[in-house]
Amino acid sequence: MNKFQSRLLFAIIFLIIIVFLCMGFMLGQFISSLITNSAEHGTSVEKTVQQVWIALIVCLGIALVIILSLIVRITTTYTKPIDAATKAVKELAKGDYRARTYEDHISAAGLLGQSINIVARNIEEMTKSYEMQHDRLHTLIENMGSGLLFIDSKGYISIFNRTINEIFKIDQDDLMGQLYYEAFTHKEIVTLIEEIFMTERKLRRQIHLTIGSEQKDFEVYATPILGANVEWKGVVLVFHDISDLKRLEQMRKDFVANVSHELRTPITSIKGFAETLLDGAMNDREVLDEFLTIILHESHRLQVLIQDLLDLSKIENKGFSLNLSRVNVRELLENSLRMLRSKAEEKEIQLELTVDDLTTVIEGDMDRLKQVFINVINNSLSYSPNKAKVAIKATNLSDDVEIQIIDTGIGIEEKELSRIFERFYRVDKARSRNSGGTGLGLAIVKHIIEAHGGAVQITSKVGEGTTVTIRLKKEISSSKIE
Repeated sequence: MNKFQSRLLFAIIFLIIIVFLCMGFMLGQFISSLITNSAEHGTSVEKTVQQVWIALIVCLGIALVIILSLIVRITTTYTKPIDAATKAVKELAKGDYRARTYEDHISAAGLLGQSINIVARNIEEMTKSYEMQHDRLHTLIENMGSGLLFIDSKGYISIFNRTINEIFKIDQDDLMGQLYYEAFTHKEIVTLIEEIFMTERKLRRQIHLTIGSEQKDFEVYATPILGANVEWKGVVLVFHDISDLKRLEQMRKDFVANVSHELRTPITSIKGFAETLLDGAMNDREVLDEFLTIILHESHRLQVLIQDLLDLSKIENKGFSLNLSRVNVRELLENSLRMLRSKAEEKEIQLELTVDDLTTVIEGDMDRLKQVFINVINNSLSYSPNKAKVAIKATNLSDDVEIQIIDTGIGIEEKELSRIFERFYRVDKARSRNSGGTGLGLAIVKHIIEAHGGAVQITSKVGEGTTVTIRLKKEISSSKIE
């Protein structure tokens, strides 16, 4: 029983005593009056006692009615509202912020209920706002492209997002509540976290990690979390995957280095032979013819390289457009083979063309597609041994035409296939240069085919040969032409 209930019980008892005292006093006065009247009129004692009992019962009944009325009144006014308020407060304590109690603007208990309801509504609104903010923050953290990791002041992992699991290929149960140096085996990450704990300063660092069989580069933002009164809360780390940026940067460096090398080689040859001729070698007719032939060959090589660079730059430019027309597939392939017939005869390579009878015409740029097939077939001829066979097959599909160039050449290792369309990338560098290749042909092929809305794929086995599969749309939508 609380203090309020004790006081209320005391007040009720006090009122009952007052009522009984009042009724007793009134009953005493009545009995005294009754006895006096009996004495004066000679009424018998039995009758007087009977009247006293009747008066006593009536008084007790009246007193009981009054007491019951007081109890009901007090209960209605104070006890029930307080019980309702107590129940509402208990529900609020349990987390049910929709709980409400009785309220009015007259009694103190009603005002108490009103105050409790105001508090409950405020808490409910704050809870809804908190839940909304929590959901937004959770969605943001879970769907951000970078990995987020929070480590508390004791070194335990308490918050992380889905990207962290995907990056490090670690299950959620293996991270939550684990010490950071037990969850991560990478020395670079452990060293970085320890440095934050020791220095309590922000860090931004690039790290290279081996995750499974993959090499990954990350830019890591790490910062200490300090609360009120500079209280240490923990460390937040954000892992931003920059592997693609690093790869593109390396490709750019390789491209510049390769262009410099490819340009330097023919220019050095031209310059050297020209200087030799000027030093007197030109007087020897045989030497003059030989050197001029070499200079012409190197000039042609230089011209081809520059033309390929210009073509690739033009194709990659957003302003590049196709000169579309109806292209007969058989005619396209026959024209391409005609340009390479002499090279095939030199190596005694058999060229075999098979065109499906249902394959008729496609929509495309005749000149660009011819450039594609000359490049691809020329590669097959270059990397096939003498007296080999190169087959070209065109097959009609529902919406596409599939063209395969199949050779029985040296083949390509599987690890090389992913880079085969990179600029200046060569599987056999020495042989490619000797054959006059610039290393840009397949890069140009890929861009032209994609500009037509098609796809190109290469499959190969070392020692068995290579198959280049090209799919071209019969009809090109305007969204594909850029």
